[in-house]
Amino acid sequence: MLRAFVVKHIVEEQGPLLANIKAIKQVPYSYTSKEPEANYAAAGKPIYVVEVRREGELRTYWFGYKYEANEKFKPAGGGLWKERFKFKNSATPGTAAKGAYFEALPQITDAALCEWLRSQTLGMAELPSSLFGAIEAIIANPSNGAKRFA
Repeated sequence: MLRAFVVKHIVEEQGPLLANIKAIKQVPYSYTSKEPEANYAAAGKPIYVVEVRREGELRTYWFGYKYEANEKFKPAGGGLWKERFKFKNSATPGTAAKGAYFEALPQITDAALCEWLRSQTLGMAELPSSLFGAIEAIIANPSNGAKRFA
């Protein structure tokens, strides 16, 4: 069974995901402080990055990108990435990344996927196999405009 992970990108804390799209298109990456998940993901596992927006009392979820992680880095000097994360996963710099991204983020509307996202704490979480099809369908839907990494 394929294992995959979801990382939440909280707009209120990190700004809009699309503000980083140029760097993401070059070498996709994500941050976490969960070492076991970061280690396992770095062995070529898919990571889905989801932007979380707050709209009044409601949280909405927007699909940013999917990439295959091949690396795990700690910041130089033992500090933290973005002043809070212990690890950075990424595709291999200098090689074409496997995955897809969106230049206009599609909203995630699948009820079961949204409920699962609401139930997860910050950081990185393993995506249940029952939800894999729902998130992959967003990439497969031509109206969402997924682009492959070059």
